Amino acid sequence: MAQKHAQPASKVIGPEKAPEAPTVIFYRLGRKFVDDEREIPQESADVMYYTLAVGHHTGIMDCFDAKLSCPVEMFERIVALFDEDGQARYKLEGIIRSGEIQVDKSHVGVLDAAVDEACKKAAAEGADREGERVWLEGFAEMLDAVKRDSAVYLIGRLRA
Repeated sequence: MAQKHAQPASKVIGPEKAPEAPTVIFYRLGRKFVDDEREIPQESADVMYYTLAVGHHTGIMDCFDAKLSCPVEMFERIVALFDEDGQARYKLEGIIRSGEIQVDKSHVGVLDAAVDEACKKAAAEGADREGERVWLEGFAEMLDAVKRDSAVYLIGRLRA
């Protein structure tokens, strides 16, 4: 399966091809679909649609689009802009600790104000932090998409 590193509307900071150095990539849920190319028994279809009705994703394929990326070194500089003891910093550091994080509507409250503050810090430091500021603005746009649509969520992944 051919993969494209980022869609044209993405704010990719760093390489546009497969990264040679470790990279942090944020993906946004682009669409969901039910694999219905083959006929499934009615009982199974009933269970699948029931689980959808109660909020579960049995039988649903989530499709993600790469929307934001940067080298790990830059991501570490971005994370350093957040309050050292803050929940937002801890959440984002999860990419380095675990290799992946999920950001959904429950995380927006923690991240929103912290991203705004970090963006202001980066802007105040001038041209040396321009890449970090641009990345943070892109991340803020992604958080806004999560706020607007509770079905949308993000995956942040370390790609070595």
